[in-house]
Amino acid sequence: MALVHQVLSAADIDLVLDFAQKRLIEQISDETTRTFASWEAKWRKEALEHYLKVGWSFIARDEATKAVKGFYLGQPFLFFRGMTQSLWIEYLDAVDDETAKTLIEIAVKIGREKHLQRVMFAEPDKWKHLLEVWKPESLDGNSIAIVKTTKG
Repeated sequence: MALVHQVLSAADIDLVLDFAQKRLIEQISDETTRTFASWEAKWRKEALEHYLKVGWSFIARDEATKAVKGFYLGQPFLFFRGMTQSLWIEYLDAVDDETAKTLIEIAVKIGREKHLQRVMFAEPDKWKHLLEVWKPESLDGNSIAIVKTTKG
């Protein structure tokens, strides 16, 4: 499966919501529980509206079918713990490891190209096995992985 990656735009909101809702159905079978979970989801509509305006979020689609295969929500994070600029990845989801791996690679590559000091992944446990290649550090033992994108 060949993937196409592009910056998420306002035109992608419905595609991302549909993808995320389908993924949630796979995880939570009870409709009521699923509804409550969607209200707190990091990909809920108002969050998407924010992240898509910022322009640092990416989507992965199947080149042939144009079907969504994954996405991440990201934004620059300035002046945190002595780091001037970081890329914050609030949420990442993908149908498989290969898609998630390419999205992680994009985030790190953008961090390097834009001369950011770190890429910080919230809730990295789901993709821990894919992040290991970047030798992430933990933020105070919490569930945030920090990948250095500059030397030093």
